[in-house]
Amino acid sequence: MKKEELLNEIQDMLQRDEALDEDMELNSIEEWDSLAIISTVSLYDELFSVVLKSNEIKNCKKVSDLINLVADKLED
Repeated sequence: MKKEELLNEIQDMLQRDEALDEDMELNSIEEWDSLAIISTVSLYDELFSVVLKSNEIKNCKKVSDLINLVADKLED
């Protein structure tokens, strides 16, 4: 999976019409809440077989931080 595809998956998971970019602050995204954190854990498990702890996601400040959690699994 490419980075852009992951951004699209995250955008779909958030049910967000507007495009995400890596520099966006998570706390500025209206749809980013506790349910989004749980959904992200589920999404990463489904897409990458990666089990994230909620504190790993809670420590993320930007969309790029979410991507970096699985950067080693992404194609260039």
